[in-house]
Amino acid sequence: MQAEIISIGDELLIGQVVNTNASFISEQLGRIGIDVKRITTVGDSDTDIKAALASSLAKFDIALITGGLGPTHDDITKKSVAEFFGLGFEFNDEAFENCKSIFARFGRPMPDSNRSQGEVIAGSLVLQNSCGTAAGMILHGLAGHDNKFVVIMPGVPYEMQAMMRLSIIPYFQPLSKTVIKHSVLMTTGIGESTLAELIGDEQKFLTATSTLAYLPSPTGVRLRISTRGTHAAAVENENASIVQAVSSRVEKFIYATDDVPIEALLGKLLKDRSLTIAVVESCTGGLVANRLTNIAGSSAYFLGGLIVYSNKSKQGLLGVQKETIARFGAVSEEVALEMAEGGLELTGGDIVLSTTGIAGPDGGTIEKPVGLVCLGLATSEKLDSLRITKKITFGDERLRNKERFSQAALDLARRAVLGLHLT
Repeated sequence: MQAEIISIGDELLIGQVVNTNASFISEQLGRIGIDVKRITTVGDSDTDIKAALASSLAKFDIALITGGLGPTHDDITKKSVAEFFGLGFEFNDEAFENCKSIFARFGRPMPDSNRSQGEVIAGSLVLQNSCGTAAGMILHGLAGHDNKFVVIMPGVPYEMQAMMRLSIIPYFQPLSKTVIKHSVLMTTGIGESTLAELIGDEQKFLTATSTLAYLPSPTGVRLRISTRGTHAAAVENENASIVQAVSSRVEKFIYATDDVPIEALLGKLLKDRSLTIAVVESCTGGLVANRLTNIAGSSAYFLGGLIVYSNKSKQGLLGVQKETIARFGAVSEEVALEMAEGGLELTGGDIVLSTTGIAGPDGGTIEKPVGLVCLGLATSEKLDSLRITKKITFGDERLRNKERFSQAALDLARRAVLGLHLT
């Protein structure tokens, strides 16, 4: 089965809201073997909605529509879809009661305009909204479109996501005759082209029913291996064989075999080993600490962090020697190491990371270009009292450099915990 996602809303077209719904829906459908072949965004226009729906039904089995189900004048999705098929409306008591219960839950009176939330397209399968007031609908077996499905969902992401999980995926899973297996290898510390060179000729390990995709970002390259078939066991085995072939070629750059950020993996390693971590940051401005504390439960291992942006704060708070800065410069492996050692003494952590660098766009020299970062790592006796420094040069775009600097620091800590090669 093939599907199209039609996202509705002027706010999407003008860039006011990022369309995260489409990526979530695609990922969920892929798990049950339904390919999303196209994603379309249209504004709050009756003509555009109907044109998008007509185009979708002419090409694909399923049209999934999100947005425009609210009670205000610009929410026209129900009306447009109903008119497209020449259908009327009927009142759904369960949807209306659900709407009233949402307002009651927050102790607010329900406006009269919300009575329209109980109106659904006649003959549709109504999908109750467990998180909001707008019911979803599935239309199927309509005149002239016997084998087509139209799914209408709210545009609020958490409402749509719950409806997908609770109603839409269970509805379509028995209808899908295809099995799709996606595996992800998370890499860091290597660029896309170098990674491709190491992997080599894909035809030596890829099959006709599998693909390998490179998905680069400032923090690393995701490798996605996708396999399609009709028998689950065969698809799983084929996919696993390809994953193994790819892994054997680039193993030292893989930090996870699931789609997780490195800070989540590092956090699990620290928690499982009863280790603690602290950070002392200059050029990353607290980004390493931010990423570590984005993970729920990080209080079990994260002690704290300091942002020591100036030379004065490096000296006064961490005890970095004035002579070290004068001789080697603030951006140097020597200063990075003294920062990490000062942080270790100050916090008593098992691992302390330091960052000092030139994020850009100015401040670089021939000897120390924009994009240079010096990392320091100092550990307690639990991790053999390591003292490690690392120098890496990235690009010239400030925010991308900060992301890359923080990624390199977190990877250094990961390698220290695992006892991997640290140079």
